[in-house]
Amino acid sequence: MSDPAYNPTMFDANKTRILLVDDDPGFVDQLSAYLSTQGFETHCLLEVSHFIQTLDSFAPDLVILDQRLGVVTGTELLKYMRERSDVPCIILTGHSDPLDRIVNLEFGADDEVNKSVAPREVLARIRSVLRRARGQASLPRTPGAVAAQPGWRLDKGRRSLLRADGRPCPLTTAEYETLALLHDNSGSPVSRDAISLHVFRRPWREGDRAVDTVIKKLRRKIEPTPEDPESIKTVRQLGYVFVAFPVADEDR
Repeated sequence: MSDPAYNPTMFDANKTRILLVDDDPGFVDQLSAYLSTQGFETHCLLEVSHFIQTLDSFAPDLVILDQRLGVVTGTELLKYMRERSDVPCIILTGHSDPLDRIVNLEFGADDEVNKSVAPREVLARIRSVLRRARGQASLPRTPGAVAAQPGWRLDKGRRSLLRADGRPCPLTTAEYETLALLHDNSGSPVSRDAISLHVFRRPWREGDRAVDTVIKKLRRKIEPTPEDPESIKTVRQLGYVFVAFPVADEDR
């Protein structure tokens, strides 16, 4: 089990780092020991008071958050973390609550895993999330990528988006699935209900802001002027329509 204070001399900088936040000592010991045998450097926190400090000093490649952390939830930590970092995150849950999953996806979780599953499945989920994150961050453009507009490229094979200058545009799972759905229906409005069913696996209801929140976040990442969108437009009483990725500055 790790001490609350992180000592950077304790770890191998060449190994993939995982920050595990869970208040169950037995579970923490079991999972961290297993991940160690798989070549990961795992730093564990049993309380959240040192979370942000450790996030900065440890610089993890992936964060695993327990959904229930006493007075603080994993969702609250995730929301706070997303204000300062795009590090991949997996939420651990001890029960199946569809609402928690939906909210966590909205706030940028990359996956959710039930704590009752075998460590081997947790490992598989970790590797899957890391592959996707590294694909977005470093993989070059490939012939299999779909060019929607000169410059920007949506690579559905790697579930990643590259900007006009070739830099990756990091997307959460909910953001990617929303963009891919709109892109597949370019020029045709997609209803909030269709987006909600596809991304959050639930029907849309009046007052539900989940879809609008994801669209708002996508516009901030894609649009030159999010307040006056040119790529993802609102269609009154229908939903949203994807027109085209923004034109690179040099092409304007």
